[in-house]
Amino acid sequence: MRRTHRGVVVGVVAAIAIVALGVYVVGNGRGDVPPLAGNGSASPSTPARSSLLALQVNGGPAPLLAVIGVPSEGEPFFMPLSTELTVVMPGQGETPAAGVAALPGDSMRVALSNMAGIWIEHFAVLSLRDLGASVDAGGGLAVDLPSGYQTTTEVLGPGELTMSGSQVKAFLAGAADDFGVRWEITLAAMLADPPPELVTSGGVETDDADAVNAMVTGAAGAEVLDMPTTRVNATLVLPEYPTLDGLLSERLGSSVPVPAIVQNGSGEPGVGEAVAVRIIPAGFRVVLSLNATRFDTVRTDVLANGPDHEQEARTIRKALGIGLVSVSAVPSNVGDITIVVGKDFTA
Repeated sequence: MRRTHRGVVVGVVAAIAIVALGVYVVGNGRGDVPPLAGNGSASPSTPARSSLLALQVNGGPAPLLAVIGVPSEGEPFFMPLSTELTVVMPGQGETPAAGVAALPGDSMRVALSNMAGIWIEHFAVLSLRDLGASVDAGGGLAVDLPSGYQTTTEVLGPGELTMSGSQVKAFLAGAADDFGVRWEITLAAMLADPPPELVTSGGVETDDADAVNAMVTGAAGAEVLDMPTTRVNATLVLPEYPTLDGLLSERLGSSVPVPAIVQNGSGEPGVGEAVAVRIIPAGFRVVLSLNATRFDTVRTDVLANGPDHEQEARTIRKALGIGLVSVSAVPSNVGDITIVVGKDFTA
């Protein structure tokens, strides 16, 4: 994690070394750019074994986030995310959970897809009111509370009870310093006996309400997976990527994502996110997202940071649809590929 935080410095040093040692071009091309699958557009293709949902609930003391997985083989799972978690949002850099939750729903999906290193097919952003309506439509939420939990109106638990929609809202809204525990209890109970529909309101922000409801139904009996994290200081909690990648690879049959650095050399807003939408489904994760030293880059460059990564650079070039592929003799301990996005990408 400390190496990640030194990424900008390392990148500058590597850039100087590259200029000194030289790079050699191994291929280029300027084909038509496929349509962007960013805000308001269809999602890019997803590996057949990947079936993931990004879920967000707003209205409590802190936004609640989770990733739900329904693999084509094996048991479903859900992974509640800590409210302290910080992830790399392509185009914005390191972003805390509250910042991720403040994004539009499809951008929230990009942030969590980048965290997972796998494209998340669907997303839903609900309010506590929406969640309560879903619980009431399903006849209540059966829970087994390990202790008593103070809410805004009463103490719930300990023991077995069936919470109404209003009690679920009060249960989550009344959290003080136990957000994660209450969120995990609610998710586990909801997925143990899925409601007829999670998305019951036309006001819910989602890419596909029917698909979201189908995924929640398909996640019946889901096992909770703890999100592997590492604490850098008193306030910063980051994903423990090697452990996370191994966990999701085992569950979904996915490959371990290749780390990539994205630099905006065009000056256009939204470039980092648009690039991520294309390269995450191709097996990459943006580990560092920053502006280039200049905003007048005409041609997109895809640089393999070491000869061993030339094929991966070609894969990114194919995913982007444009770019000149080069290979540097200088490896990087931050990312295997560096993309300097030019104006040809945003044209």
